[in-house]
Amino acid sequence: MRYAHGILIGAVLPGIIFLVTAAIRIAGIGADPSVVSALWGIYTIWFGASIALAILPLLIIYFLRRNIFREFLIFEAGGFGLFSPIWMFIATEISGNPWYSILTEKIVDGLVGFGPDGTLIGIDISNIFLIPVLAFSVIAGVIFLRPSFIAKYGYTGELPELVDLKKDSVAKGGESVDVEMPDVHAPEPTADSVASLRDILIEHGTTDPVINLILNSGIGTITDLAATSADQLATITGQGKREAEELLRAVQKKIWFSDI
Repeated sequence: MRYAHGILIGAVLPGIIFLVTAAIRIAGIGADPSVVSALWGIYTIWFGASIALAILPLLIIYFLRRNIFREFLIFEAGGFGLFSPIWMFIATEISGNPWYSILTEKIVDGLVGFGPDGTLIGIDISNIFLIPVLAFSVIAGVIFLRPSFIAKYGYTGELPELVDLKKDSVAKGGESVDVEMPDVHAPEPTADSVASLRDILIEHGTTDPVINLILNSGIGTITDLAATSADQLATITGQGKREAEELLRAVQKKIWFSDI
């Protein structure tokens, strides 16, 4: 999944939830009791629909594209964490109250729950409870949406291209590419290899933030970087696929012609 697409999904879902909520509250301003009662019924329905709206995309991805489920889950959780407070402030402002009022006053009937008699009732949200929740939400969102975090925890299993390569090799009677080679070991990152990798990236004109994202993702040698796909590198750095391909070509040329 492209990084920008994941960010967009994570930002839009809470926006829909809070803006519709704001529209319901705006409709109740100055309305007579019968209209307010009807709007409360609509709000309870929307409250349940909001939960379904957050869960439904996860279920769809789980059953249709399970290979990207973990990545999608991180994007959605991070998006809700980072953008929900922003949308909440916007919804409060357009509802007729100052955006900061939710930090100084409680939110009346912000949640829906069951009363002692089993009927649905509104539950107030105290600002004392809300402030730390919003702060934690933003911090968690920033952490989840870091490209290095997504690259480390968002991918599960093998790349589809590698799986297809294995199947094709076995189907043609060749040996599986998983055959153990005890005398061959993957290159281990060292201070020198990291320094060499950094030099090549700087020579290519790569900015320090992108270099740090690459190194923090676990890529510590030039060989590791050259073996990374453009899609993976784009996810790690947050760049477009074209920029990632150009960087990989520069690294590969450096490897091929380094002794000439």
